[in-house]
Amino acid sequence: MPSRLHSVFPGVLLAATSLCAYAEGEPPHPMVDIPRSSLLSEEKLQGTTTSDLEAQREIYAEQLDAISTMPTEELESELLRVLLVYDAERIQIIDIIPKMIKQYEVQGTLKEDLMNFRGALVKIVEELRPEVTSLQKYKPYDFRIGVSYAAMMTIMQKQQAVRDRMLHDQKDPGTMLGQHAQRLQETYRAVEEARQELELGYKTETLKEQIDRIDFELKRRRQS
Repeated sequence: MPSRLHSVFPGVLLAATSLCAYAEGEPPHPMVDIPRSSLLSEEKLQGTTTSDLEAQREIYAEQLDAISTMPTEELESELLRVLLVYDAERIQIIDIIPKMIKQYEVQGTLKEDLMNFRGALVKIVEELRPEVTSLQKYKPYDFRIGVSYAAMMTIMQKQQAVRDRMLHDQKDPGTMLGQHAQRLQETYRAVEEARQELELGYKTETLKEQIDRIDFELKRRRQS
């Protein structure tokens, strides 16, 4: 997807990424599905010497001490919250489109296409957004937004003059599009920060489980 259009509509960033992520049968969502470290297998635990297990436990404990996070449930709630804040700004494009059409004097099929996109987006927001009560429920909603944004990006190829004016205004914080772009960037940064915190939260869980499993194996050896 053309990066210049990402610049025109920064809201495309997460939506288009999500669209690509869902293109092959719902693989991981780039913001919601955070990879977790794999645990040591039972075979690996039992095949490691006691001294090596004790050394590995010390490493895990040091890593755990260096991480200070809230419970993962709270971190997941925070990520959902900031995703919805970001999305609330992203869907302001619903109100921006009519103003943009008037400001740039868009006519003909491009005007009709943009208004059709607006109508589709309104329907998605009305039908699906109220159902977004968890990170997993955010994923299909975000996918639908991504499909609509992808359609709009295709539409914007039709009139380069309009697109170029929008690119210019998007860089100017004094313009409607510039203000929208700035707010999107700010809210998206909050999403990235919340995702990083949740990733640390998951790492904490994994480290605790690794330590518990090593302790169990060491205890088993002492008792045998």
